[in-house]
Amino acid sequence: MFSAEPNGPIACYATMESMEQSGPKKLKLGDTLDGTVVKPIGGRRFAILCKGVPNGWKVELHTRRPEMINPGDLGSFWIAKISPYQGAILLHDGDFGRLPISDSMRQRYIAAIEALLTGVDLTGDKVSDGHSMILRIERKDQADWLTVWRALGEPESGDIKQMLAGIAAVREARKQDASALSERLQSLVDQYGQVLAETKARLSRIRPAG
Repeated sequence: MFSAEPNGPIACYATMESMEQSGPKKLKLGDTLDGTVVKPIGGRRFAILCKGVPNGWKVELHTRRPEMINPGDLGSFWIAKISPYQGAILLHDGDFGRLPISDSMRQRYIAAIEALLTGVDLTGDKVSDGHSMILRIERKDQADWLTVWRALGEPESGDIKQMLAGIAAVREARKQDASALSERLQSLVDQYGQVLAETKARLSRIRPAG
């Protein structure tokens, strides 16, 4: 049984019957899995053998340091992607992707969320920052994407896509159709206002570095 968007190949969670527990174990992005490196499979990718995944699933490690990985190595890795329809889990090593949100970006995210929630001082930069905050989760290409996902309350991939579409609609209206801006902002708030408000609260509670 998997938690995933109905028509999409990617989920943020997977449920399995654990070999070590009587009840189901729920895997999610960021969870740590211990495994053994089986073999390289091209580029920066390696096949990994893990016990803590559903039977028959393929597990791959995408590493930023392939020269440090050898067949037979034991390691702890973290889940970066779950694809239930493909029966696959993608692992990362190291901290890239789950690093803390920088103080400067945290303040920009808070300002962007405030502008999207209220419509006050809704500049192009703030709309872009709000879009970028969520897009990094979709692309998984920034140093803090997993941390941002957690700050957003660990949304499913379908919600991530819809939030991106909602903010993109606001951006388009702001640029090309000001008469539609209020309606599109309200639509975004109706769907995801609570999520964004809770995200703002979580970000505000983070203590500045140093």
